[in-house]
Amino acid sequence: MNKPRLLLSAATLAVAIAASPVASAQDSIAACDDGSACDGETIIVTGSRIARPRFETVEPAIVIGAAEIEARGFETLGQVLNDQPAFGVPGASPVGAQSPLSQGQSFVNFLGLGSQRTLTLVGGRRVVSSNTASIFGPTGAGSQVDLNIIPVTLVDRVETIAVGGAPIYGADAIAGTVNIILKRDFQGFEVDGQYGLSSRGDAANYRISALVGQNFGDGRGNITLAAEYNKAEGLTGSDRSLFARDLFFGNASDPASPFLQQLYADRRLPAVSEAGIPIVGDGIPLSPEQQLASFGFVGPNFGVTDGNGNQLRFDANGNLTPIEFGQYVGAPGSFGVDFAGGNGFSAVPATNLLASTRRYSGVATADYELSDSIRFFGEAWYSNSKGRNLRTQPVFNTGLAGPAGSPDGNILVSIDNPFLSDAARAAIVNSINANWMSDQNQGGFPQDYFYLARANSDLTTGKSTGEVEVMRFVAGFDGQFDLFAGQWNWEVAGNYGRSKTKSVSRELVQQNFLNAVDAIDDGNGNIICRPGVINSPITTPNSQCTPINLFGTGRNSQAALDYVTAIATPVSLNKQKQFTASLTGPLFQLAGGDFSVALGYEHRAESQDFDPGAFFHGAADPDPLTDSNGDGDPANDRISYGRGTPVLPVYGKYNTNEFSAEFLAPIISSSNGAPIDLLEVKGAVRYVDHSIAGGDWTWTLGGRLGLVPDVVVRGNFTRAIRAPAITELFNPSSSYFGFGSDPCDAVNRGNGPDPATRQANCAAAGLPANFASLSNSRTFLQAIEGNPTLRNEKADSWTVGIVVEPRFAPRLRASVDYVDIHLKDAITNGGASSIVANCYDSSDFANAPDCARFTRGPDDQLSFVEVQYLNLADQRYKGYLAALDYRVPAFGTSGSVGLNLSYQYLDELSTRADAASARTKQDGAIGYSKHQGVLTLDYRNASFGLFTQLNYTGKAKIDPQAAPNFYPDGLGDLPSVLFVNMGASVRVGERFGLRLTVDNVFDKQPPYPYPATGGTITYFSGVMGRYFRLGASASF
Repeated sequence: MNKPRLLLSAATLAVAIAASPVASAQDSIAACDDGSACDGETIIVTGSRIARPRFETVEPAIVIGAAEIEARGFETLGQVLNDQPAFGVPGASPVGAQSPLSQGQSFVNFLGLGSQRTLTLVGGRRVVSSNTASIFGPTGAGSQVDLNIIPVTLVDRVETIAVGGAPIYGADAIAGTVNIILKRDFQGFEVDGQYGLSSRGDAANYRISALVGQNFGDGRGNITLAAEYNKAEGLTGSDRSLFARDLFFGNASDPASPFLQQLYADRRLPAVSEAGIPIVGDGIPLSPEQQLASFGFVGPNFGVTDGNGNQLRFDANGNLTPIEFGQYVGAPGSFGVDFAGGNGFSAVPATNLLASTRRYSGVATADYELSDSIRFFGEAWYSNSKGRNLRTQPVFNTGLAGPAGSPDGNILVSIDNPFLSDAARAAIVNSINANWMSDQNQGGFPQDYFYLARANSDLTTGKSTGEVEVMRFVAGFDGQFDLFAGQWNWEVAGNYGRSKTKSVSRELVQQNFLNAVDAIDDGNGNIICRPGVINSPITTPNSQCTPINLFGTGRNSQAALDYVTAIATPVSLNKQKQFTASLTGPLFQLAGGDFSVALGYEHRAESQDFDPGAFFHGAADPDPLTDSNGDGDPANDRISYGRGTPVLPVYGKYNTNEFSAEFLAPIISSSNGAPIDLLEVKGAVRYVDHSIAGGDWTWTLGGRLGLVPDVVVRGNFTRAIRAPAITELFNPSSSYFGFGSDPCDAVNRGNGPDPATRQANCAAAGLPANFASLSNSRTFLQAIEGNPTLRNEKADSWTVGIVVEPRFAPRLRASVDYVDIHLKDAITNGGASSIVANCYDSSDFANAPDCARFTRGPDDQLSFVEVQYLNLADQRYKGYLAALDYRVPAFGTSGSVGLNLSYQYLDELSTRADAASARTKQDGAIGYSKHQGVLTLDYRNASFGLFTQLNYTGKAKIDPQAAPNFYPDGLGDLPSVLFVNMGASVRVGERFGLRLTVDNVFDKQPPYPYPATGGTITYFSGVMGRYFRLGASASF
């Protein structure tokens, strides 16, 4: 049966991967080495439905073969793609802090325009999204596909094209399309095992996979089964000494410094402690510098002191010990809460560097030729992935977060609390009597209580686990018939996907916490809760009030922990149904070949249902007339069981009907005897009728021109769209407490796209030049709301490039492409920091719409910011993508030597929040360096292979918008970094293979002054350090 294939034949694959054991990212691979290995075969390349004899595209493309994936030892496809220069900071990754609603997922971000603007397919078909429909999800709202669900062992290759895919596949292909091609018609049995370990002896990674396939029915059918298990251990901040140094930037300590910021080490917050800090008034313990800034002289304080005037905190065993403040961060006379060194709270142990993950997946594919012209095909998928966030910052109680009695404010504790030691009680009573800052001395009444500031890391650790279960089924028929100028091909297929994400975390129950804090002695030496307490309505593992001891750390029974915490179980369910039909074939002959067309229809239905679970949803508000959450709408108010605001359910659905047409016109080919060697024109158009966002056209027009056989010029113009996500459309107004950056803070006034505009607008708002904002250290109320009137995002893009395959070097191929993407009507909620910055950075300050979306309190501090999804933003990408692949025989041996380069120059990556705002640059920032490249040099023969890979990340700025005097001289610019990876493989007979790879061979660290700069995921190879992988395979 002579039909087009979605993948290359086995012979083709052998040719493709022979180029390199680490077969490179490249823009094109030949279908057949000399045309004879697969005569009559054609392939369908990503970005087209029309079959052709070679993998040639008008857009820049990246192809990563199974050989590279195996040689590099990648455990997941997310690692495969994030290793490429053209992929920006991923939307979600196991690296870094994880969402409480989903942990360990992997969403890629092509060209840095956002993971929701990269369309991910498997075999040219959509895959159900595993993104959570909530503002608290792992990344921005969209239809991102979790690459963890795909077993690496089944992947034949991954094709990625820049732009151009939207008219073929529909919405979301703004930046590009990632198409994962699976192995088909596999025969035999393969098993592979791999173990990885860092040179520090941690972050172990285990993977075992199997692939089995068999033809049947005299070769008319095939069934292939793939299974994979992978387990990876995680890391916390304390596991890496470099991160544990906790370098950070803070206000300069020297008023005469020419720079606003200074580099410090060992960031500490002495206002709170994991063991607790007793306080006599509702404030925080103050260092001499803070006293001077607050009162104008040294002396007043809220802390409990010893006979020497030292302020005290509890140690792990409940004994009072002096607070060591460390070095004050900031200039004399200024008020701040950060210190360098000392024994205050450190966030390092509470930082997740790498989530631990466990996943197993299985895929079955089958096809059977019912006749010479009709074939049945099907796929069945099951994947179960778990990710665990190892630590996160604890629940705090401190005067920095609000007044005593508020959920996050200082805890009111009776002086008779039986957990207090006699010595501690005496010290606290003495300070209440002697300290004129105590409530007793300020108010003239006896004080039988004190305040306690605490980081409650022993009550809730921040560990949370997310489980993603994905099922996917594909079934259809394809075939061919002869018509007009040749063979026509048709296909009809159905695709159903279901993704269920469930997270589990232990959360503090506020009412039970207060009950348990109010401990008394029953008169017989037993410590109990005060009689008559009323438990929270939420179910907890222990319903019997059990008192808790907050003086020290780890001093509570499991029964006490089970009483003050509940198990939160939010669930997200996504469903996708897709029906497609296509018809392709040649209409007539042109001088260069067949004029071919493709017609298609697609119906797609998507739904997302997010249930926050009983704990996060909270209880119904008993007072329907009071706006309890401060968002202006009392109708949606609920009462939180914990510290945060209630999380509301989200449900939405939409469907599309889509019609597409495509043509390929090879006007001139090398066989015509024309003065030029090649002229080919390609075009496609698609109409998408979206049930919510309405109808829109997307189209592309491009071509290839070869003036001489060695050189081909290619390019295209494309209009692409992204449909609004269900979260963006249907999210109810949801309140939460969060931090934000205040542009009118004295430190930030000189930043922004136009510092002069910002400074003038802050002054016009009545904020003094020395204004000190608390928005970075104290949470404030924020809200976000969906918008069912959103329109599709639209992007106008064009590319132009050159491909060189010189006749004097037949195995050399090089390409350079320029890509320009202009995204308009981009959907954004801005975020609190962006909303406030957009207001003060606006040239039309008096009328800027963002200025009406936030309020300040009487103290001028930010008190509320409301955001809504709107079609306001504008994004721009301009860059060059280059690739080089060259292979030559190794003289004197039976092997060959290969050289491969993949490179991106990022000319511009910028965002404009709205028409009145200045454009904000991201190009040159951490994660988006101007220059990024991967160079691979390898040797291989039939039984042995070696490779060396250089992974280069160019210099970067911490903040491209920062004023020249913001960071200390030179520290705002990170130098470039080069990580070296190496590997070797050997065949043992015909059936067995061994391989060893070493990432970051020279144990290169991230560029100084990381971690003050952020960018853990960008420089994670350096954070991890030298890493070994040893693998073995067998085939039968």
